[in-house]
Amino acid sequence: MRLRVFVLLWFFLSTTLFADVHHPLDALDASEITSATAILREVGKIEDHTLFASTTLVEPPKAAVLKWKEGDPITRAAKIVLRQNARTFEAIVDLTNHKLISWKEIPGAQPFITWPEIEAANKAAVEDPRMQEGFRKRGLTDFEKLFCAPLTVGNFGDKSEKGKRLLKLGCFDNRELKTDAFARPIEGLFATVDLDKNAVIDVIDLGVVAVPAGNSELDVASVGTQRSIKRVQITTPEGSNIKMENSFVHWQNWSFHLRWDIHAGAVISLLSYHSRSIMYQGSLAEIFVPYQDPTEGWYFRNYMDEGDYGFGLSSSELVSGSDCPESAIYLSPVMSNAAGGVDVLDKRICIFERPKGDPVWRHYDFAKDALQSRPGIELVVRYIATLGNYDYVLDWILDQKGSITYRGGASGVDSVKGVASQRLDDKTATQDTAYGQLITPGRVGTNHDHFLSLRLDLDIDGTQNSFSSDQMIAERSPATSKRRSIWRIHHNIAKTDTDAKFRLNLEHPAMWHVMNSHKKNALGYPVSYMIHSEGNALPLIDPAESPLNRAMFANYHLWVTPYSPDEMYAAGDYPNQSQPGQGLPAWTKNHRSIEDQDIVLWYTLGFHHVPSSEDWPVYNLGWHSVTLQPFNFFDRNPAIDVPPAQ
Repeated sequence: MRLRVFVLLWFFLSTTLFADVHHPLDALDASEITSATAILREVGKIEDHTLFASTTLVEPPKAAVLKWKEGDPITRAAKIVLRQNARTFEAIVDLTNHKLISWKEIPGAQPFITWPEIEAANKAAVEDPRMQEGFRKRGLTDFEKLFCAPLTVGNFGDKSEKGKRLLKLGCFDNRELKTDAFARPIEGLFATVDLDKNAVIDVIDLGVVAVPAGNSELDVASVGTQRSIKRVQITTPEGSNIKMENSFVHWQNWSFHLRWDIHAGAVISLLSYHSRSIMYQGSLAEIFVPYQDPTEGWYFRNYMDEGDYGFGLSSSELVSGSDCPESAIYLSPVMSNAAGGVDVLDKRICIFERPKGDPVWRHYDFAKDALQSRPGIELVVRYIATLGNYDYVLDWILDQKGSITYRGGASGVDSVKGVASQRLDDKTATQDTAYGQLITPGRVGTNHDHFLSLRLDLDIDGTQNSFSSDQMIAERSPATSKRRSIWRIHHNIAKTDTDAKFRLNLEHPAMWHVMNSHKKNALGYPVSYMIHSEGNALPLIDPAESPLNRAMFANYHLWVTPYSPDEMYAAGDYPNQSQPGQGLPAWTKNHRSIEDQDIVLWYTLGFHHVPSSEDWPVYNLGWHSVTLQPFNFFDRNPAIDVPPAQ
């Protein structure tokens, strides 16, 4: 209802263009962010100590965006989430007419952690006398060389934590370290900090474990001799096929709008192929990372990486020639900061095309001795978010076949637990490795999972779509056939969102389609796109347990819901310390129709991580992906016109 207030006002507001705004879905520019803060200050809603968790675009109604044409007026509004006096507020401001539209407290809500809070909590933990006593027990006296990681606490029903904005801080010995602050854990000692009071309210010391030693540095000088490699590059000697038009990207037959968001990072909107709509919007909707260690110092480590910390907020600069090709286009978006001001994020998005090294199609006809082969090229939109020890490399990939791939890659360093064992034949090794693997002397990499939720608002040739789960079912062949059995497709159109929760099943395979029954291809088939999954996982923990109950989106590989502008994040708007059952489980209780409607797909991409010695000192990038493929969307192969290699 909060955004619908603005939706109702949208058509009645006058219009004034901002200098850097060219489309209704453009991200807020610097002047708009500072203007939003100024409006709240002018009406007396904020104080000197107010923390701005986020200032983001209020998207216009979808119908208005789809009707908008270049030259039409653009009305702008912002949503601001603030924390002040231990309370969370949401404000909607009309940037066009410079006025406050709504101001509302959100009881119990905890927005994601801001950088000033992280810095203050680290300082409070290091300076606390009880923590310093624990440091001394471990031979650590240079407190300025310690770093304490900000760990969200989840929600385990502890009444003493209710209503408090908390972090647990586990610390690390950073003496002489240059590139890995997480390499030397001070195990068994951690502080709980009340962020609203900026005070340590509890300290737990589970006993001394020696801080592990050894070289963990990642820089060239520390690693030593580098292997000899001749340079390999991706180049565009004849110029790029990518065309940028303000916030729009055009490549071959593709066109889409690109926006930066403090929650999700890169957001793709208005994706079309030859001007035919495919996806209104695609974005990361949450990442759930549960660690599988039930002990006192680890049980609470079950993170909602996007909702706890923000992927746009946690993004890191891209390295040309390594993170992205030197020929890539680099974008530096602006973003709100915790003071209500603006930060310029240098080189946070890269856009590049690359040869796949594979043919997009080929055929050798032995009867005619004729060979035809076409080189495959794809477009990549990439950003990287660093959530503590993990670096997530996130790609949107478009190809010449009309397919859309989302890839999530994980690198960085394992979250390690300090232990006594140096080898597996040590006396304590069995106990030390009960919940993980010894990956280097004195350090266990704890077993854990990653579950990424993607919000895919598909509009296949328009907004009236349906979802079909087409099952492949074995049947006995007719008695007249020499075959005993075959399989055939059984179509099943989903009626309501309550029933539209699906899991991949190799023993009972199904093809998942989003179709438009009002549009047909040349053969008469409804146009559609199909979800092609490339490996996945499900949670193995008890769904009644708090961590999974707060991230129930992970319990299914696919959810389908009717479009709603208020439903953007799979675990709800405020998953940090949230109550169970938020987000998708709550929205899908009421049997809302999804047949011949504007529908949204929520795809869960999961994997289990059992660490190994190859993870040390840094974890090699591993990819996990899902692809949206055309299925009777075209009349024939859309890549038939790709020219031969030159």
